[in-house]
Amino acid sequence: MWTQCSLGQSDKVSCSPQTICALRESAVDLECSYSNTIKPQQSFWFSSKLKAKWRKEEDPEDLALDSDYARRVIYKTSSSSSITSTSTLTIRDLRERDSGEYQLMIITESGEKYSSSTAITLTVSDLQIKMISDTDRKWTLNCSTSCSLSSKPLYYYWYNNGQNSHSTNYRLWSLISLYQTDTPSSYSCSAGWTPDIRSSSVCVSGENCWSVIYSERRVCVLEDSSVDFPCIYSYPSGQRVTESYWFYFQPGVNPNDLSKKEQFAGRVEFPGDKERNCTLRIRNVTKRDSGEYRYRFLNNEGRGFSGSPGVILSVTDLQVKMSPSSPSEGQTVTLTCSSTCTLPNNPTYFWYKNGQPVTNKPTRYNKLYLESTSPEDVFQCSCTLGGINFL
Repeated sequence: MWTQCSLGQSDKVSCSPQTICALRESAVDLECSYSNTIKPQQSFWFSSKLKAKWRKEEDPEDLALDSDYARRVIYKTSSSSSITSTSTLTIRDLRERDSGEYQLMIITESGEKYSSSTAITLTVSDLQIKMISDTDRKWTLNCSTSCSLSSKPLYYYWYNNGQNSHSTNYRLWSLISLYQTDTPSSYSCSAGWTPDIRSSSVCVSGENCWSVIYSERRVCVLEDSSVDFPCIYSYPSGQRVTESYWFYFQPGVNPNDLSKKEQFAGRVEFPGDKERNCTLRIRNVTKRDSGEYRYRFLNNEGRGFSGSPGVILSVTDLQVKMSPSSPSEGQTVTLTCSSTCTLPNNPTYFWYKNGQPVTNKPTRYNKLYLESTSPEDVFQCSCTLGGINFL
C-alpha cells in the first residue's frame, strides 16, 4: 500500500526549506519532519531522477545504495519535539550532477508508505569569476554562483597567483563579492567557510599568467588500476620553465619530485608534453597512494609556482553489501557492489556466484536482486568492474 501525503496525509510529513543552493565539493543537509504518530520500521531518502536504476520505477530505492552516492550519504533521525521527529539527509562532496529533487520515504511495520508531498530541490553550483569592468588598467572582478547560496559566506577570499591576497566581508557587499585590482595576474576566489573550494583561475590582462588547471579536483579509483590527473599550465610570455614535477602534498613538508620517491618508483608516467600539458599517470595504485597531489614548476629566475589546491586521490576496493542484512530463507535480497568513494563515469558492474557469471548481461548499475535465495547463496557472490585500466 502506498500512502502519499498529498492524498490526505500532508500533515504527516513536511520538508523545509524546499529549495537549497549549495557549493560544489561542500556538504549539505536536507531535512524533513514527520508526526510521531508514524512508527517507522524503515526510512530512507530517494530521488526520482534515479528511477531508471530502480527495479520497479514506481517503487523508490534507498539513495545510499546508489553507486553515484557511495559513502557520501549520511542519515540521522532526531526528536524535534514530543509530537514530531526530523530526518536529516547529509550529502558530502557535492558535485553538480547531484542537483535534483529529494524526498523522504517512511515504511511502517504494517507496510504503509509515507512520502513527503513536495520534494526538496537541490541546486549545486561552482564558484565563477566574472570581469564586470575593465577601465584604465583597473579591473573589477565578481565571485559568484549560478544560484543564491543557502548558507551565506561571511567572506570571500581572493588569490593572486594562488596566494591569498584579499577578503571582503559578505555583509558589506550584500549578495555579491567584488574585488578591484590594477595588477595583471591570475586570480581565483573561495568562500570564507570553504577556503579549499576555489573557482577556476582567470587571467587579468589578456596575456598568459601563472596558473595550473586540473580537470578534476577529486578522483576515485579502484585499487591496482591506473589513474590519470589531466592538467594544463601556463606562465607569462618571455619566461622559461627550467624544472617541473608533481609532488605529494603534506602540510609543512617541502615539495619533492614524486617520481624520485621510493613509494612511486616505476609507477609514475607523464603522458603530457610538459610544455603546457602536465598530465600525470600513476599505475598500480594502492590505498597508501590516497592523498593530495600538486603540480609545481620553476622558471629561469628561480621562481616557483604550485597549483593549489591540488588533486585529491581516493583509492578503493569493492565490497558486496546485503539488504536486508540478515535475510530469512526464501526472502528477496538486494546486493550492492559498494566502494569507499564514488567511482566515475557510471562504471559497468559484473556479478559472479562461485566464480561464474550470475547473468549473461553486464549492468552499469551496482545492484543485483536475488529471488528466493538463502543466506549461504548470498555469501558466494562477488562483483567486479568493466572498463578499468589495470595496465
